[in-house]
Amino acid sequence: MLNPRWRAFASAVLLVFTPAVTRAGQGQETRTHLFPGAPVERITLTQAITMSLENNLEARFDRIGVRIQRSRVRFEAGAFDPTFSLNLGSESTRRAENSNIFSSSQGIQQERSILAQQELNNTLRGQQGLPPLTRNDIRSETSDIIFDQQNRRSSSNIIGRTPWGMRYGFFAEANRLRNTFSGDQREILPDYQTSVGIQVVQPLLKDFGPAANLAPLRIARVEQKIAVLTWRQRVMTGVQSVMATYYDMLFGIADLKVGEDAIAADTKLVQQNQRRLELGFMSPFDVQQARAQVSLDQEKLLTSKNFFMERQFALKRLVLDEFRRDDPRIFVPAESPALPVPKIDRSAFLADAFARRYDYQQAVLEAEAQDIRLRYARNQALPQLDLVATYSLNGLSNSFGRSFDQALQGQTPEWTVGVNLRVPLGNVQGRANIDIAKAQKEQAILRIKQIELTVGVDVDTVISRIETNRQRLDTARNTSALNEEAVRIAYRRLEEGQISSFDVIEQQRRLYDSRSRELAAL
Repeated sequence: MLNPRWRAFASAVLLVFTPAVTRAGQGQETRTHLFPGAPVERITLTQAITMSLENNLEARFDRIGVRIQRSRVRFEAGAFDPTFSLNLGSESTRRAENSNIFSSSQGIQQERSILAQQELNNTLRGQQGLPPLTRNDIRSETSDIIFDQQNRRSSSNIIGRTPWGMRYGFFAEANRLRNTFSGDQREILPDYQTSVGIQVVQPLLKDFGPAANLAPLRIARVEQKIAVLTWRQRVMTGVQSVMATYYDMLFGIADLKVGEDAIAADTKLVQQNQRRLELGFMSPFDVQQARAQVSLDQEKLLTSKNFFMERQFALKRLVLDEFRRDDPRIFVPAESPALPVPKIDRSAFLADAFARRYDYQQAVLEAEAQDIRLRYARNQALPQLDLVATYSLNGLSNSFGRSFDQALQGQTPEWTVGVNLRVPLGNVQGRANIDIAKAQKEQAILRIKQIELTVGVDVDTVISRIETNRQRLDTARNTSALNEEAVRIAYRRLEEGQISSFDVIEQQRRLYDSRSRELAAL
């Protein structure tokens, strides 16, 4: 099924090419007897164009390419969608620590616990009449302190990027922390730590602005337009090929008629020469010459038939969507369309060509894409200078609720502001990318100039062909008329014995050759 956009374009193409088609050749005879045993299907030019629009495989291939480019545009636009992430984890850590190093309040608490344990032990030893333990004795017993951590951590964040290059992130953390050590006599209560905040990174040089951040999206949009033009060009080329093939088939059918007329005329001459031979007015050589011409014309007829068959096979390739082994149909033209020749106006033709030629529009769009790539390459060659700012609210208490309340009350805010600078020494890659982009843009501009030259030459070529073929047609018609009169004179002189049969054969050959040239010019 055709989607509405494709159907609208197909209808527009039909409106362009079919209004001028008339059944001007209804009297034309289709020579179906030349294809014995094969089913012949008559087809109009409008039907052939419609079938091509619906079934042309190359156009359908390019139409899928348009869908692919449309998806790529959505893919590039999706780069600015925010991303949500959630991390949950639980950790357990047991490690030995040196008791002589006070690296935290926890270490101080450990030392206090050791001293309390020393006093308790010495009191008990005194009651038992034992000497007290020294500080070194206790240290030797407690030199290996095992630090124990049991933590549960959770965090979530939303990160994204704007067309100006700013990277933002909203984050929230909630952690349950329980820390103790071997020999600790205290009642250990877990700590509940929470934090919410925002971080912003704004590039100031490299990756700053829409020229850098929207470059992939803009290029994808341009490539989508190019894909649409490629598809339309394929459709128009298909229509052009259908029309050219259809007219070639018309020529082939008409040329078959000329070939049959030539054979009939030569056969008639053979019969007349045979009677003259029987009456003694002609030699066997003249009869043999006429028979040789019949054979030659039969050979030409087979060539004309092969020309027609090749053209109808070409039409099948343009209008059918698959090959069928059991499809022996032979397409033959059902009408001789009369398409009016437009008024020859070179200026108008050139204006229309530059406005409607899809290859020219593609070249202009490609130059636009190269300009986007050049601006992006220049931005990427700049140093990386980023402004970084972070602000967060923190809480620490004996429950998550109190910890969040503490954070939201703003009792322990935290913020940082700074800049990060990275400068590539030499910047060889950045300068090389700029040179590449400049060269590609120069190529795109040269491509536009090349197509402008091609369009202008094409218009002049078409005008020249129209004028030349008009003259060819007039001259060929005049030549055919003169040759018809020459054949009549030759037959009359043959009857009078003034010329030989060879002269008649030569005049007939010229006549039917001129008729073929007339058809070709038409």
